[in-house]
Amino acid sequence: MSKIWQIVVELLAITIGAAMLAFGINELVVPAHLLVGGLTGICVIFYHLFKWPVGTQFFIYNVPLLLAGFRFVGKKFLIYTIYAVIISSIFFDWIPITAIWTHNVLLESVFGGAISGLGSAMMLRFGGSSGGLDIPARILSKRKNFPIDRFFLLVNAGVIIASAYLFNAELALYTLISIFVGAKAYEFMLNHINKLAVMIITDHGEEITEAVTKDLPRGVTKWQASGGYTGDAKTVVYCVIISAQMPELQRLVKEIDKDAFISISPAKNVIGQFLQVW
Repeated sequence: MSKIWQIVVELLAITIGAAMLAFGINELVVPAHLLVGGLTGICVIFYHLFKWPVGTQFFIYNVPLLLAGFRFVGKKFLIYTIYAVIISSIFFDWIPITAIWTHNVLLESVFGGAISGLGSAMMLRFGGSSGGLDIPARILSKRKNFPIDRFFLLVNAGVIIASAYLFNAELALYTLISIFVGAKAYEFMLNHINKLAVMIITDHGEEITEAVTKDLPRGVTKWQASGGYTGDAKTVVYCVIISAQMPELQRLVKEIDKDAFISISPAKNVIGQFLQVW
C-alpha cells in the first residue's frame, strides 16, 4: 500500500469512527437523558443545562487540551487527532439529537455506549484520537505519576453523580451501564489488534530511541551488544508496537540508519502499561 493510499484509508476510518461516536451519543444516549464518560459527558451535561451545542463545546474544550499536550504526542498522531476533533465536532452538530430505533432506556444505554465506544476505538486504532481527557490524563501520568485508570475513574464517578443530580438515581444507574458497555466495546476492539515485538540492531541507538519515543510514540528498552563476526559495538533497541505502526517504524529507522537490522516477531500478549496506539 502506498503512503498516500494508507493516509486516505486511515483518515476515512477516523471519519467513520467520528460518525459512530456522534451517532451513538446524539441518537441514543442524549435523548434518553443519559450521560457518557470523559469530556463528551461534560459537553452533554452542559447541553442539558444550557442547550449549548455538543459539537461546538467539544471543539472549544479540545483546543486548550491539544495545545497543552502537543509536546507529549507524535506529530502524525497530533495531526490525526486535530482532524478527528474537527470532524467529530461537525458530526455532533450535524446529526440531530432525537431518539431512534427504541425508547427503551436500557437498550439505549447499551447500544449507545457500544456504538460510541467502538467509534472512539476506531479513531485510536487508525492513529488518531477523539482528544478529550486522554491528553491531560497522560500528562498527569508522565509528570505526576498519577495512574491513568484512576483519573478516568474519578471523572466518570463525577459524571454519574452529575447524572443523579440532573435527573434521578435510576438514570444515573443507566448512565453507569452506558459507560461500562462503552469501555468494554473500546477495549474489545483495541485488544484484537496484532502486536509486534521489534528488535533493532544499530550503530545509532540514541537517535533511533529518540525517534521512536517521540514520533510513534512508543517506549523502548535498549542495551549494548557487539557483532559476532566484526566485534563492532552495537545498540539493541527493543519495543512492542501494533502492526499498523510497522511501516512508520521502518521508515524512521531507515532514515537514521539504512544498515540497521530489524527483527520482527508476533507478541501474543503484553502485560504491563502497553498503550494500544499512543
